[in-house]
Amino acid sequence: MILLKDQDQIVVLAASGDEKAFKKLFEAFQQPVFNYIYRMLGCVQDAADATQNVFLKVYKKLQSLRNPALFSTWLFSIARNEAVSLMRKNKRKLDYLQNENNTCLDIIDNQKDPAQNVMNKEFESIFQQVLTEIPEIYRSAFILGVLEEQSYEEVAKTLGCSVGNIKSRVFRARAFINKKLDRVYAV
Repeated sequence: MILLKDQDQIVVLAASGDEKAFKKLFEAFQQPVFNYIYRMLGCVQDAADATQNVFLKVYKKLQSLRNPALFSTWLFSIARNEAVSLMRKNKRKLDYLQNENNTCLDIIDNQKDPAQNVMNKEFESIFQQVLTEIPEIYRSAFILGVLEEQSYEEVAKTLGCSVGNIKSRVFRARAFINKKLDRVYAV
């Protein structure tokens, strides 16, 4: 999880209307929030729109945050609610595979071996599709706890449940992923 130096002070300043402080928060958390929402929805455009909505809500409601130390938990709760709301609004599964340019993890492009690059992109596409198929209750815990590397305590606060519940959800998400990937890569 990203931590800004003096993050609590920056949150307090941003809550009091300091636009430079809010910009620092935005710059530090925009990509993690986008990645989380993208992995929830599986669609770049929807994730970009939802991320923008999340930060608009944060900007409007930041002064209501009572404990600046809970900023990232609060932020990811808003992001989760936005993603779930969008999924319900669409009332359909979002299938990003229809759009070839729909991947946000382009770090694999930096590899020199084109064959490996193609294989990695193919795996990323399959993995993202599997993520969108995980039931939402497990998906959020997995994305935050494993892919975004938040502590289970942070995830539990964000999702409003116990640490044991988060561990169970992550375990079930991993089992779901393994089962789906075994089917795809069965020899």
